[in-house]
Amino acid sequence: MYLDRLEYSKDLFGRFDGRCRLIAAVVLISALISATGAGVPCACIAACLAVSARELRVTVLRLLPVNAMAVALWLPVVAGGSPETALLYSLRVNCAALLYMCLISPMSTSRLAASMSALRAPGKLVTLFILTYRHVFLLYEGLATALISMRLRLAERGHIYRWRALAAVFSTTLVRAAIRSERVAVAMASRGFDGDFPSADKLRWKPIDSALLATAVIIAALVLTVGQV
Repeated sequence: MYLDRLEYSKDLFGRFDGRCRLIAAVVLISALISATGAGVPCACIAACLAVSARELRVTVLRLLPVNAMAVALWLPVVAGGSPETALLYSLRVNCAALLYMCLISPMSTSRLAASMSALRAPGKLVTLFILTYRHVFLLYEGLATALISMRLRLAERGHIYRWRALAAVFSTTLVRAAIRSERVAVAMASRGFDGDFPSADKLRWKPIDSALLATAVIIAALVLTVGQV
């Protein structure tokens, strides 16, 4: 699976239960994005970068699209004459993204889905997450194959013809994806799919998980207390 290739090779939190990691991430992100000063988000960013030091290049590359989207949020703020607020927004976004990369992203998709289900997340949300994970990359594969085929056939064509062909490739890929989804739905129904994906991941809450969650709560409380720094 493609997203598994983007996981860190060394998961420092791999020994912890997935439910604990999800709850800790939600608690920390909720507290850190509420900080009104820049000191706490900067400290969080430094700590997360230190944790992922072995994969620093991967971390920085994954932060690029996050900050590209953040630009759309703080450009109006800068235009309004508040660059300090824009900087704080950017720090919060990077802080939340790094916490996600450290605690949640290294988990396999099946383990993450099992943890969400164990935390009583809506079943339709878990099913949608698993199916989206799989079929987004099937769509990508179909599009990549079509683009390679287009380049091979349009080596001597003009730019206008290329744009027309590109539009046809995108539309055809979407149509094929819709047809594939209907076939998958029929195949799943014929196999008795009842909306629940069984998981082989066994979740066990251990004392170390309670310690991590307690640490996350304490850090969140301290952040909310000194959030003005």
